[in-house]
Amino acid sequence: MRRLLRPTLLRPTLLRPTLVRRVMLATLLAFMLVWLVLMGRQLYMATDTQALDQNLHELGSSLLGSIAPVDTPGEARAVVAATSTLVNDSYRKLQAPGVVLMELADAQGRRLFLSPEAGQATVHGVEGTISDGLANGRRLRIYRGHSERWTLTVAVPMLDPWWVASTMTGGLTMDMLIALPLVLLPLWLAVSRGLRPLHRLSAQIGARDGDDLSPLGVAPHYAELQPLSSALDHLLAQLRHKVEREHGFVQDAAHELRTPLAVLSAQAHVLAMADDAPQRAQAGHSMAQAIARASHLIRQLLDLAQMDRQATLTPARQDVAQLLRQELATLAPLAFAREIDLSLEAPDTLFYALDTQAFQSIVHNLVNNALAYVPRQGQLRLELLALADGLQLSVADDGPGIAADQRTLVFERFYRGSGQAAPGAGLGLAIVREAAKRLHGTVVLTDGIDGRGCCFTVAIGAAG
Repeated sequence: MRRLLRPTLLRPTLLRPTLVRRVMLATLLAFMLVWLVLMGRQLYMATDTQALDQNLHELGSSLLGSIAPVDTPGEARAVVAATSTLVNDSYRKLQAPGVVLMELADAQGRRLFLSPEAGQATVHGVEGTISDGLANGRRLRIYRGHSERWTLTVAVPMLDPWWVASTMTGGLTMDMLIALPLVLLPLWLAVSRGLRPLHRLSAQIGARDGDDLSPLGVAPHYAELQPLSSALDHLLAQLRHKVEREHGFVQDAAHELRTPLAVLSAQAHVLAMADDAPQRAQAGHSMAQAIARASHLIRQLLDLAQMDRQATLTPARQDVAQLLRQELATLAPLAFAREIDLSLEAPDTLFYALDTQAFQSIVHNLVNNALAYVPRQGQLRLELLALADGLQLSVADDGPGIAADQRTLVFERFYRGSGQAAPGAGLGLAIVREAAKRLHGTVVLTDGIDGRGCCFTVAIGAAG
């Protein structure tokens, strides 16, 4: 059974892409591309009639120039014959198809020499230029020139492209095969050795304890690894900060819950031991207040946890002005009970795409926060505006306000400013900040009505 399973287990590992394998494959493809380019270049040069004509003209004019001073036909014939033999020997060594034909005639047109390879064929060319011809069934390019005593004709065969390709493939392929390992081996060694620091870094991270979020403390020797090491240290710092924040959150939540739970325990004892009805009624009232405080705190904790962890919902396009009026309608009785002037300035309709729950959390917590601190017969004004790139909601009051040095701290969890006597755990404004982030917005605290109290301005980004 083990023998049957082993190939199956190894197959994913063998087929898994690796950087070394990718570099080797890229190099191999580059070699193939170079081979194709060189083959194409050689094939083009071998079949280019312009280059062939230039070489033919150089051969013919050079040979004609060498026999021009010769006076006797025998000497001229010997020079041309020797050249013909030499050139055709070179062709035979290259195993090139066809032969080079040469013909020599005197000024009167008498033939003095014709290459033996011509057989019964005759070579005719146009004097002063290079022209096409045909001999023994093979296409030729013909040079014809004359001097004072001699007329020389040289004909070279047109090479078959397939022969050129097959001839050059062998030599070029062998050269490439020799060069390939000489390039791949150093490249493989360089890549393998270059990845060793990354493997060491991976091993160091893998050996760390799951609770160890301290910086790696690694200074890579290679500059390419420095961004990776810095990014990992930055990520660990963020995780460490988040864990510390969650630990603090749990401790603060436990501390805040301890007070109402202690009240519940004490009042339950009083209720059990009380003899008269007024004492039991007072204990029951105190228990109800403690339960309400604990319930409010738990609801805020759940809201904050939901803001932290829940993925942003798809914004729903709706009438935000109507949604704001509906939310204020549920809070109006609390304002009326405290004789607080609650007002809203908003357009009749204002359609916008946003997360309904996050917007409701902002309104509910800001208004509740103001109602907790604004004195009786105070003012609470809300304003909703449409901006070019979003919305703006302002909640202003004329309460005691918050000192300038505490205006950034009030958005922290469980923070309550100095001198604040109103009940609460200090979570409402933290929920507002997280909800604003979910709406791609920000919240800013400034002075309130007539320079007194607070004004919370929530700018909602262009999510719709």
